[in-house]
Amino acid sequence: MALLVLLERLTPAERAVYVLREAFAYSHREIAGAVGVSEANSRQLHRRASARVASAGPLSGPRDERRHRELVDAFAAAARDGDLAALEKVLADDVTWVGDGGGVVRSGLRPLVGRAKVLRFLAGVLPRRQGGVRFERAEVNGAAALVAWSGPALVTVASFTVRDGLVATVHSTVNPDKLAYAERQLSHPGGLAGSHR
Repeated sequence: MALLVLLERLTPAERAVYVLREAFAYSHREIAGAVGVSEANSRQLHRRASARVASAGPLSGPRDERRHRELVDAFAAAARDGDLAALEKVLADDVTWVGDGGGVVRSGLRPLVGRAKVLRFLAGVLPRRQGGVRFERAEVNGAAALVAWSGPALVTVASFTVRDGLVATVHSTVNPDKLAYAERQLSHPGGLAGSHR
């Protein structure tokens, strides 16, 4: 999730070149043909993307698992109760909310940056989610995350990055295709999670 958030900071051309080079070890000649740029431009795009990724720092530092779980549980309780004051206490000043609707579900075109913007967004979303939606902690990608169920259907998976004891980034997935996959995994012991209610 952290890598996806990081890649969203790159331009589409930088992202394509970076992934083809780093993940698939394509040559710059192959990348140039695939992306429709010159070989020299491919090298330049890769240099620029690599510099941006490196300047963003490590994808994750040492993690306090207990504090991470506590924050997810506090976020879940506040979301369930619609308690914006409690949510405010767990969010960093510069928290970023990234929604992934996969172009199918409306989730915001751009990330929301800043506690005030994220709280305004949640103030609009949470009342619609109360009554019939249950929030739980589950393990996703090796870390505590928040899952929301409406009856038997999974409606949201939210992954968190934590910095200085507060939530720094929330990556909220509402993309139906990804949720269908996650729901199948969550229904099997040892899949995405061992769910905690």
